[in-house]
Amino acid sequence: MTDDSTPIKEISKQEMRDLFYENQLLQKINKHELTLVLLKERHSDPIKSGQVFCTYSQLLSIQDDKGNDIARAHQYKRPNGTIGASGMPDPLWMFIGGVIYKLKRN
Repeated sequence: MTDDSTPIKEISKQEMRDLFYENQLLQKINKHELTLVLLKERHSDPIKSGQVFCTYSQLLSIQDDKGNDIARAHQYKRPNGTIGASGMPDPLWMFIGGVIYKLKRN
């Protein structure tokens, strides 16, 4: 899928969100065209995260039908099952149109 010659573009958090939504990754997950895989989770610190007690901080992989990573995202999953913060996963990395997009370091 990717190799050393794959272009990498660093973009802002907002540009990453826009790209995530423009490419309809959530809709494709809901239609089972892409698979959401939980990679890691831990309880988040309510003070640092601003989330309710017992909320999980989760790292997710979004994969195609061959198991290739298309994107990585983070979300807060509350005890009642809803997604915290914006209510959507926050993209961290994506492979779209032959380009790897990652968050610009501040």
